[in-house]
Formats: sequence, C-alpha cells, structure tokens
Amino acid sequence: MNNELPERYLIKDMGSKRILTCFEAPNLQVHIKKGWSISSSAARNSAPGTIFLDGVAQCEPFLNHEKRIYNLDHHEGCVRAFTLTTCEQALVMIMKGLDLQKREWEIYSNEPELDSILAIWIILNSHRINTKNLLNQQLLFAIVRLKGIIDSVGLELKKISALPTDLTHRIMQVIDHLGNEEIQLKKENRWQKIDFIEYTVSILNKIDHILYKPCDFADFKGVEELARTELTNNRIVAVVESDLDIYELEPHLTKLYGSQLGWVALRTKENRYTLRQMNLFMPVSLEDIYPHLNFIDPAVKSRDSRNKWGGSSDMGGSPQEPGTLLSPKEIADAFWDVLSNQSTLSQIKRFSGTALQVIGIISISEILRYYWQVPKWITDSFFKNWFGLPENGFYLFMLFFTLLALLGYAKGRPWQYGLISPAGKDWLIPMPLGILCGFAGGVLLQLDVNFDSRPVFIYINAFVLVPLTTELLFRSLTHGLLAQTAIIYDGRNPWFLSRPNLAAAFLYAVFICFQTLYYSPDFNEMLSSWMLVKCFVSALGFAIVAGVMRERSQSVLTAYMLHFITLAAILLTYKTV
Repeated sequence: MNNELPERYLIKDMGSKRILTCFEAPNLQVHIKKGWSISSSAARNSAPGTIFLDGVAQCEPFLNHEKRIYNLDHHEGCVRAFTLTTCEQALVMIMKGLDLQKREWEIYSNEPELDSILAIWIILNSHRINTKNLLNQQLLFAIVRLKGIIDSVGLELKKISALPTDLTHRIMQVIDHLGNEEIQLKKENRWQKIDFIEYTVSILNKIDHILYKPCDFADFKGVEELARTELTNNRIVAVVESDLDIYELEPHLTKLYGSQLGWVALRTKENRYTLRQMNLFMPVSLEDIYPHLNFIDPAVKSRDSRNKWGGSSDMGGSPQEPGTLLSPKEIADAFWDVLSNQSTLSQIKRFSGTALQVIGIISISEILRYYWQVPKWITDSFFKNWFGLPENGFYLFMLFFTLLALLGYAKGRPWQYGLISPAGKDWLIPMPLGILCGFAGGVLLQLDVNFDSRPVFIYINAFVLVPLTTELLFRSLTHGLLAQTAIIYDGRNPWFLSRPNLAAAFLYAVFICFQTLYYSPDFNEMLSSWMLVKCFVSALGFAIVAGVMRERSQSVLTAYMLHFITLAAILLTYKTV
C-alpha cells in the first residue's frame, strides 16, 4: 500500500498571473499577492464567485449570497475580540452548506499567514469536510477553534476553548508546527522576500499530512483542469488532462463535477484530445460541435476527414496529425459558441452583425464611387476609359473592402471561407436551376447601349469583375461569417438548406434589388409593379443554388463558375438578339 499522500496542490502560470489550485477542486483559483487591497465599494461590486480573505477588502466582513461575494476578515469594521477569525468564518460557511462546486470561484489573499492558509485549505477541501469517513473532522475543528481564539483574544486565554488539557497541548504542537516557519522568516526579515504561493503550497501539504491518511485517497485520480466554460442550465464543459483514458476517468469526473459536467475534453497527448458527452440530455450533441471546431481550428488545413475533429454523437476526438492548434480555453469556448447559437436571439445577433458589415462595405463603395478618379499611373487609353466608369469604381471598391475583410477573417483557415479548389462533382447537379434563376433576373449586368463599340468592357465586367466581387462578398465572406457556429455541407452530408446559405442568399437578393432599382430608367414603375418581386425571387433562387454549390464543393470557385456561365449565357443571348 502506498503510504504517501498525493500532491494535490498545483501552481499555474496564467499569463502574467500565478494561481494556486487543487486537483480535487479545479473550479477554485487562489490568488496571493503581497500587499493586495481594494476598497469596500470595489469589493462589493466584484464579479460573482469572489471570496476575499483576511484584509484584502478594506471593510467589515460581509456575505452577499445573491451575488456570491464574500469577505472573510476580522480586522476592519468589527470588534476583533468578538469576531470569528478568517479560518473560522470559512469553516462556518462550509458547515452551513455553502456549495463551492457549482461555479468558478476566485479567492484572493494578500499574505499567507496561518489564519489565511487554514481558510484556503478549508475552501479547497470543502468537498471532503462533510465526509466524515475521509476526514478527521474533530481534529480540524479543534485546530481552527484554538487558532481562532489565539488570534482574537491572545494566547493567554486559550483555555476558554474548553478543550481538554492534553488535547490543547496536542493542538498547540500542531499550530506551532504549521506556524514556526512563518515566525522564523519574520524574525529574520525574510518574510516579504519569499514566494508567497510556493510557501502556501508547502503549508497546505503539511495540513494534509496532519488531517489525512493515505487510505483517504485510495480512489484519488490525478486530474488537472486546463480550462472550463460555464454553459446554460448550470452545466459546464471542462478540458482536463490525466494519465487515465476516458472510460477509467468517467467515474472520477462524475465525483469531481457531479451533474454539472455536460462535456469533457481529455488531453491524451500533446495537442490530442478525446471528447466525451457526459450528459446525454444536452441540447446539442458532439455532432453539432465538430463543424465549429473544424471551422476555428487552424490545424484542419484540408477537407480530409482523417484529419478533422469528428466521431459519434457522444464521443469523438481531435485531428490526429499534427493534432489541434486550439488552446484548451478555445476548445471549451467552442462548446459555448455552438450552444449559445441555438437561441433565436443569438442567431439574430449574428445575422445582424454580418448584415451590418455587408451593408457597410456596399455603402462605403457606393459613396466612394462618386469620388472615383482614374489613377494617374494608368496611361493606356483603353484602361483609362474602363477605369473611368463610375460603376466599375463601385465594384472595384467593393472588391477591395471584401478582400481586406477576408484577409483578416480567413487568415489561417481559407478553406472555411471557400478559398480553396472544389471537391467532388455532385455540386454540378443544381447548376441548371441556378442558370434559369439567373436568366429570370437573379444576376445583374449593365449592358451598355453602345455594346458594339465597347464589347471588351462588358466582357471584363461579366467574366471577372461582377461575378468575382459578388461571390467573394456573399458566398465567401458573408457565408463564412454566418457559418461559424452552424452546420453546413461538407461534401458528406445529405442535401439540405443551411441557415448561412439562406441568410447570405437573402442579403444577395436585397443587393440585386437595390442595384436593379438604382439602374432602372423608371424607378416608380419598378416599385408599383411585380418586377421587383420577380427580381427578388429570382435573385434569391440563384443565390441559394450558388450557396448549395459552394457548400457542396467547399469552394467559392463553383459559385463563381455559376455566375460566370450565367452572365456568359445572357451575353450570348443579348448579342444574338
């Protein structure tokens, strides 16, 4: 039998911060900073799930159960001799039923004196304190009570604890054992020079050896929480690391997190994860999570199904080679992104945000077209005439701003915005329907009245500028932004109309109607007839087909081909007529 206690306390580097946590209470983070103090108003307006210890908050002790903010102290705003010490207050809170497992908590201390360390120990071990067969409760109570009396009224009145003489002597030996190093460091003026967090861990381990036996940890499994995100309905997703596989770890995770754990991501190797749905009644399954993980993961550099996040509805994993490039926090947040997007309000917000960006690009381009001038470095008369057309300036500005946006959004994952070569061939199936919708008014090209005198201008616009600009704006940028937390085609799904496709198609149809009205010789007639309705329906149909082709092939190039062929057919018909 192993006679050693496990090392349960861990120091983590969180950027510029260092925190202390416990393997058995990963949702609790302890911050210890020398001389740390905040005002009373700042303490009372702190984030929910905050506990201040022993002088950090410059005010009287208080309990705000509604906001879950607590100040455990016996210095400011109280009669010290009549007030329980910090460690006693912590013990009373735990014994009164404060549940620290159902949310994340931040614990703040400014000095690791024994009173504060005992409070930290009680908080980090709260899940064991009420389990009588795992913890020597009476010994803990005696240590805390005697330490409280000494700090409140002095060592000379320790007898008012009413503990038996032999027990008092024993507890004093324990307190001396835990506090001698602090006393010695202060005598030698080295107290302010030590690492407070490392010192706290050493004293916490000493307390463990006093209150626990190795048999208390017979079922202990080392699990390090790397990240967690709170979800809806009191559920969480946790990213953890352990030497155990997911099946061996499941019972321990249930014990550690209870019914809160909706999903878990277990890091098995460097950049390799196993996903498991712990609660079968979550609003979505892992099959809804994989597309979003694949969307945001820079490691998913192709459409090869062997190198993607994937699996079944309740278990899956990360890409195998070279593994995921997502951080544990990004993985945890991905679950929240998908879950939050299920609500109608979230979908409206995402659509509104995307629509505003599209409208912004179009509006700025429309404004700049009136200030469009041919660049001075263009001296060729042909290109000078082509660049001199305001409508060409409009499309050039729109192309520029679209490419600028794609440069920011699609960096590192161009395939998610369709900026790759097409896959498969079944995307050709709906193409004839798209061409028919385009002929009915689903695409727009200004055919100059002097077509014969400047046909090349029309060809450049029809085959390059117009289809390239509109498809990049609507089937690449718009579709990509809307698809971040939605299910779309990946070439293996059954045929269906995705939300991003329908939303992008709607915006495209509005754009075509706007352009049609703008160039219409009789604005009032267009508004008073069914021509505008016909234009909208045709544009919507064309855009939906283009979106289906883009999703099925995972490339915006197929939508561009549809637009190109449709405009070419319209030009051929126009020229023939």
